[in-house]
Amino acid sequence: MTENTLEEQIYQFIKEQNLLEAGDACIVGVSGGADSICLLTVLAGLREKMDLKLYAVHVNHMIRGTEADADESYVAEYCKKLGIPCDCYHIDVPQLAKKQKLTEEEAGRNARYEAFARAADKYGITDYKVAVAHNKNDVAETVLLNMVRGTGIAGMAGIPVKRDRIVRPLLSCTRTEIEAYLEQQGIQYCTDSTNLENDYARNKIRNQVIPAFNEINTQAAAHISQAAAYAAMYDTYVMKQVGYFLDEHMEIRKQTGKTDAYVLEIGKLREQDELIEDLVILELIGRVSGGRKDIGQNHVREVKKLYQAAAGSRIMLPHGGMVYQNYGYLCFEKTAEDTRDADWQEIVIKGAGEYILPGMGRMKIEIFEKSVHLDLTKKEYTKFADYDRIQNGITIREYMENDYMVIASDGSTKKINRLFSSCKIPVAERLQIPLVASGHDIIWAVGVRLSEKYKVRPDTKRVICLEYIPEGENEDERADQSHDI
Repeated sequence: MTENTLEEQIYQFIKEQNLLEAGDACIVGVSGGADSICLLTVLAGLREKMDLKLYAVHVNHMIRGTEADADESYVAEYCKKLGIPCDCYHIDVPQLAKKQKLTEEEAGRNARYEAFARAADKYGITDYKVAVAHNKNDVAETVLLNMVRGTGIAGMAGIPVKRDRIVRPLLSCTRTEIEAYLEQQGIQYCTDSTNLENDYARNKIRNQVIPAFNEINTQAAAHISQAAAYAAMYDTYVMKQVGYFLDEHMEIRKQTGKTDAYVLEIGKLREQDELIEDLVILELIGRVSGGRKDIGQNHVREVKKLYQAAAGSRIMLPHGGMVYQNYGYLCFEKTAEDTRDADWQEIVIKGAGEYILPGMGRMKIEIFEKSVHLDLTKKEYTKFADYDRIQNGITIREYMENDYMVIASDGSTKKINRLFSSCKIPVAERLQIPLVASGHDIIWAVGVRLSEKYKVRPDTKRVICLEYIPEGENEDERADQSHDI
């Protein structure tokens, strides 16, 4: 490598941040723009010094037609000149965005990382780094964009220097420094014409906001980038505190056929500083909502309203998440609608036999003449009922509106949802309780209660035996101790 201030600056940054080590295999994302051409050039210069094995990847997003084809040709030719193998991929990003319901920017990012993985597979490398060409201006744009859209400290941290196998050696440079270096070296690069248009929010910040800031201070982008680095340190520290709190106070509740539930005592949560309290809630929302995308402070405020709400109160979160209040505890989990087996439906009982309840278990049915020696000892998952009292057929299903149960010998009834509440059954678990029903008249809420109407009496002639075996258990393993009414 020839002596150059920028090259040395990038080399020292790589060493300080431990981005690349001697002997590393490194896939370089090369669009053909100034940033990626600078990155490839500098890494090529370091190839011998650091014993790097370099591979270039270019993705044609199929958006800009002949202009994109020209970029691809230039990248392939420049890589050939540097002696670096180059793989070019054509990925229809607009179609991908439409199919995956993403923005073109998000779909393009996903396409590039998929291309990096494909190249690694092609060359048979499993231990490798991926170098991408974000610089200080990109950090400044990201921070400003996040602030305008609404963000916390994490969003103000901008773009990390490294994450997993991704490394960003140019975060030590501004775009002005990069373009000056290429001009000094006489190296050409491509210009994406869409970057000059202000149709996208990021482009408006790049083309209008940052230049206005530069009129105040020419180092504006660098200073915003430095502030982002401090924000990243603050975020790392407070998230450690969040982790300590969750390790000490959170219960992870395993649920058959469902994802884990995360349970926290409200009192313990409210004892924390407001920052930790809010970040704990955000963290748990993210866990049950598939990430923090579309999650903001408004969701935190809604969760806090559950502190004073009645037991069973709940709010639905983005992407299938849910949180509900359960007698002084907050419970975060995926909604039952998202987690129960898609094949679960109403099952009609047509006689004795074994019936499969997909994703839940199975129900064994026997029908026989009553015996004077019938053992009516209470058991959680085995019940005997008067078969001849059942007039409207029998089904096994989940809870439906207007379901009720006879709870006293005088015929008085209670709505099933109120029965669940009185038994302190969490809202999210109610759809997981099989109901043996005759219309809306519930014969047995499994594990909860048997209807008074259908209990075996002295004048009973035929008995139906209902035996429920939860998924993953068998008759010998089950504890037959009664927990129901």
